[in-house]
Amino acid sequence: MAHRGLAMSEEEVFADFLGRVDLSGAVVAEIGGAFPTELIEQRGVARWYSVDPNREAARSGVREVIAVPAEEMPLPDSSADAVFSCNAFQFLDIGRTLLQAARVLKPGGLLYSHFGPIWSAVDGHQLEYVSYQGRDLAFWRDTLLPPWAHLAYDREELRELLRSGMPEDLADLLVWHVHDSTTINRSFFEDYLDAAVRSGLQWCEVSASEHLDYEIATPELDSALLREVAPNQLAADLTRERGRPTSVGIRDVLMVLRKPAA
Repeated sequence: MAHRGLAMSEEEVFADFLGRVDLSGAVVAEIGGAFPTELIEQRGVARWYSVDPNREAARSGVREVIAVPAEEMPLPDSSADAVFSCNAFQFLDIGRTLLQAARVLKPGGLLYSHFGPIWSAVDGHQLEYVSYQGRDLAFWRDTLLPPWAHLAYDREELRELLRSGMPEDLADLLVWHVHDSTTINRSFFEDYLDAAVRSGLQWCEVSASEHLDYEIATPELDSALLREVAPNQLAADLTRERGRPTSVGIRDVLMVLRKPAA
């Protein structure tokens, strides 16, 4: 496993994918998102399936949107030359998704996924797909939650802290997102590694980064309720609670796996 600065933009991720897979005449299953049809047609793709339950089923040229969860991917066995995903795996049941990817890939086919922030990160709550007063919130713009908020505070501790610096309804919404929302999968880095091993796919590359590319500047909160979180101690506490080694800090992940050749 390598640790390095990972590409952040969709364009960079797609360019890295193109450097690893010959798309001419290929069948690709995209998990989450839907790259523009004209972009993939330029690469001579035979068929591009975008599997995403949050989009409307549609077909345009070589691209077809299949509006179902990735965990229920309705493609035939050994039908795809590659599986591609950008910024989606943190929202999925990773174990079931990788098993589906292994099933639909042809022997020798490649899975390429870049995703994050994940639950082990300082901002792993990934405040997203939440609206307040008619505006969609985004974790990199609306830095309402303090570092490690999702890991270092229980429900009521977080509620009390947030209510000290913002309206109660907003504080309660954030607590719901952290503790109850089903949008994020709450998987630690080690959980992704275990799922990769269980999938039966071979590892080509797994790279990780702790880099945070924005400033977390929270509203003024009651300093008596704020905790000075030491990542090493937090990791030790989580290791004890989970009964298995658990690290914190890893934020973005590149996972490249291949189905063994027949």
